[in-house]
Amino acid sequence: MKNKVHEKGYRGKPLTEKQKSNNTEKSKTRVRVEHIFGFVENSMNGSIVRTIGRVRAEAKIGMMNLVYNIFRCVQLKKQIIMG
Repeated sequence: MKNKVHEKGYRGKPLTEKQKSNNTEKSKTRVRVEHIFGFVENSMNGSIVRTIGRVRAEAKIGMMNLVYNIFRCVQLKKQIIMG
């Protein structure tokens, strides 16, 4: 298991360059994941799944993921077209 918590510098003992680079790597993963959850929660009210049964809940979450992927694909294609 890998530690995913950022390291912190203290007064009189700043972070080393290795610690800074480790924090940067952890941030790259974290920001990508948090943006996806933020989009799902804010745009699709995805924080609450109100269904009866696990199968329906999995289907609803799967559909939300599919919608996000389609939306992201459209965004990327627009970027390519616009330049």
